[in-house]
Amino acid sequence: MIQTQSTRSRGHVGVSIRWCGPLLGLGAAGLMLFSAVPVAAATTVYLGRSNSFAVLAGTPNVTNTGASTILGSLGVSPGSAVTGFPPGTVSDGTIHTADGVAAGAQSDLITAYNHAAAEGPVTATEPANLSGLTLTAGVYQTSSDGALSVTGGTLTLDGGGNPNAVFIFQTASSLITGTSSVVMTGGASACNVFWQVGSSATLNGASFAGTVMALTSITVGSGVTVNGRVLARNGDVTLIDDRINASACFPAISSSNSPVPDTGASGASQFEIGLPLGLGGLALLGIGVSVATIRRRRGVSAR
Repeated sequence: MIQTQSTRSRGHVGVSIRWCGPLLGLGAAGLMLFSAVPVAAATTVYLGRSNSFAVLAGTPNVTNTGASTILGSLGVSPGSAVTGFPPGTVSDGTIHTADGVAAGAQSDLITAYNHAAAEGPVTATEPANLSGLTLTAGVYQTSSDGALSVTGGTLTLDGGGNPNAVFIFQTASSLITGTSSVVMTGGASACNVFWQVGSSATLNGASFAGTVMALTSITVGSGVTVNGRVLARNGDVTLIDDRINASACFPAISSSNSPVPDTGASGASQFEIGLPLGLGGLALLGIGVSVATIRRRRGVSAR
């Protein structure tokens, strides 16, 4: 049988089409696989009704000495004592003592704290003292999930040009800062920095960035500026001539009057993103297999 150029061309086209189906199927399978793999990226910790609070204590009180300035609400629940205001001042918010607003904020703080503690996978383990490091967005803890400190140098958080870059620091123990400071570069925002502390936090030094969520108490040393929040679940908050500025973060996170969405750890949200990609991959896989089957049957009939 003499094959013409046209016949050979049709043969090559048929072979190409027959291979197209399986290749589409393999590509789709790869798409399904990788869409379900979580990446080491932190997700925003939604604070719900605690979002509008710059200072929040559990029990027994919030204590202030000197002319501290609070930009955001200040509250305590189930404790009922707030002392030192005045001379301390509260702006961009109000004082709530053992009322429904403070109780709601504490309820949402528990959910936010648990979210931050469960966030993963961990981007990297770092030494206990974070001073002198430059870190990009992610989830960080020490090798033993022990105490964290920033003493003797500057911790730089680099957003890499992304204003929505999220940094989460996890410790089952304490957080202590010294004369050093936390600075933001590369477009990073203190509103997207979260410190989940399994016991108590002590903040000293010129400046600190982020929302501290401590299981027990928080003590802020003299003259410290915190760009973020100090939120204690069970213990008290102590201030001395400090400036706690949360007002810039009010629009950045969920509404202060809304409950915290039950987002869980980052893996859940990544699964939700990967699911439609996986379904799309499955559809492509089916199409690819169908095309390959049809071409093979036509080829057999032609022979």
